[in-house]
Order: sequence, then structure tokens, then C-alpha cells
Amino acid sequence: MVFQHAFRAGAGLAALFIPAMALAQTPRANGETLNIQHYAGTTGNMHAFIAAKKGFCDKYNFKCELKIVNSGLLGIQTLVGKTIDIAQAGAEQTAATIVAGANLTIVGLSLTNNVLALSARSDIKFPNKEKGYPAVMADFKGLKIGVPARGAAAEIFMNAMLGEAGLKASDVTYVAVGGPQTAYTSMVVGKQVDAVVMFDPLKALCGHTKACSVIVDMTIGEGPKVSRDMEGAGVVLIARRDFADGNLALMAAFNGAMTDAITWARDPANFDELITLYTPNINFGDIPGGDELRRTWVKSAIALYSPDLKVSRKGVKAAIDFGVTAKTLEKDVAVDKVVWDKAP
Repeated sequence: MVFQHAFRAGAGLAALFIPAMALAQTPRANGETLNIQHYAGTTGNMHAFIAAKKGFCDKYNFKCELKIVNSGLLGIQTLVGKTIDIAQAGAEQTAATIVAGANLTIVGLSLTNNVLALSARSDIKFPNKEKGYPAVMADFKGLKIGVPARGAAAEIFMNAMLGEAGLKASDVTYVAVGGPQTAYTSMVVGKQVDAVVMFDPLKALCGHTKACSVIVDMTIGEGPKVSRDMEGAGVVLIARRDFADGNLALMAAFNGAMTDAITWARDPANFDELITLYTPNINFGDIPGGDELRRTWVKSAIALYSPDLKVSRKGVKAAIDFGVTAKTLEKDVAVDKVVWDKAP
């Protein structure tokens, strides 16, 4: 009996202390505001979008402010200019900016793999399409290619694909077309460009309307080998190194909020609410079946986002090697100069 009373008393004390211990272990920021890059017209920075909308940033005692910047390169430039605190862009772009002298660092992983696909208007003929990649790239000679912004990752990967087919960057004409919706309009309606290298929902729009089609889909492993080698470092989250080093509690809270957010998004019970949250941000205009297109596309996109923000150092190394080979990097740089030592 004495043992039973003691056990019950101990269990009662444990019940009192466990919540306090759990609370103590939860990272807490100090009420700061974190300005984070997001993309309009797409699922963009889903971690931050959900964290802001569902109060996960508040849970960790900081504020999430989403800033629309529809290009990874522009996001990095905006980060360097201190208008935002967290950018969402490519590992190779980040490394190139660091080599150029910027004090940046990768603090987490957003999307595991390459998110780009090369799509073309349906009235463009591709005699080598049946031969697959890289033979089909010969058919792009002389065409106008849309990219989100000049010098962005889309242009870099297009140059790599042209090179693997024996062509040069000068064999095509690049045009900055912004995000997926404006890119679609430029290609299909205005016909200012013949093809685009773009992230979704451009690919989803082409599949839905049949006005364009995917020629090379890097999201499923087509295209240059380097795209597959960069698995685990497809799209990364970047901060200024001095900012990350000087705000350790905030960065730990950021990681916690982003992880909670994607866990929430992956729960099927929350899918209808997720669609409601995204509807104002993803507008397909007057396209018939736009609501169903949005649901189908967002559902397929959820699994692409990292569940734990863990960065593959091997993938980052592949991105650096690619930059050196493609001459978008002036020189090699060590992975630990690019990835923050406290990154997941």
C-alpha cells in the first residue's frame, strides 16, 4: 500500500512537471518580426505561408511577414538589401552570391527537388520530341524562352540543357516573364515567347488547358543529371549569416514554426482549409475548371516540401560543382561556407 501511494504521488508530480518541461523545451523568440519571401500565384513558400496564416509563428513568439518576390534571384538581392530576412531560392544562386562577397547562408530546406519544367506552346513543332532529352533541345534553337527573371535558376538550367545538346545560350532569346500566370499569358495568349522554364502551376495549367505541353520535366528527374544530384537541396531557405548568428533563439523558433506548419499542411483533415487559405493567392481567372485545378495541383505539391527543413550537404555540393562547371560561379567554395553550421 505504501508503494502504491508513493507511486501515485510520483505520477501526480510527473504530470505536473511534464507540461512545464515541454514548454521549456519549445524554442521561443523575443517577439521579433521576420520578413520572409513568398511567391504570388503559386504555393511558394508553403512553410512560411501556413505558419503565418495558422498562427505557428505566434506560437513561437515571433511575427511572420510575407513579402512577395516572384524570383529566387530577386529574393536573394532583396535579402542582401535587408528588405527581407529569409529568401527562398536555389543553392547554386546562393553559393554564387556568397562567392561574390555577400554574407549569406543556407538555414533550411524548402523543397527537396528541382521545381522547374520546360514547357512550350502547342503550336510549336518539335521534330525531335520522340527522341527525348537531350535530343529534343535541338528544336529550341532560335526560339524565345520565358524565365521568371534574367539570370534566375530557370535560365541557368536551360543553359545547361542546351549545352548537353551541343547548343549555346546565344542560340535562344531569353525574356523575363514573371510568375506562372503571367508566363502562361505571355506564351499562350500574347505569344511573346514560345516556351518557358517555370515552376508550377505553369505545368498544371498546360495539362489542364492543352494550350501548351511539358517538354522536359525536371521535377521527375528529366533534364540534366545535376538536377537529380541536387536532391535535398532543390530550393533552400537563406538568411544573412550575421543575422542568423545574432538571432539564435529566433532561428530556432523559425525552424519550429516551419516544421509545425508543414505537419499541419500534410494532415488530410486540414486539406479543405488549406485550399481556402490558398484560394486568394492562386487565381486561375476565367479558366473553366479552375477550382478543381487548384485543388488537384495543391494536393500534389504538398509532398514536395521538406518535412523537417533538413539540408543535404551532398546536394549543395552538387549545386556548387554545377555552378563552377556552368561558369555561374567564379570559383569553388566549401559547403560549410554556404550552409549554416546550425542548419538542420
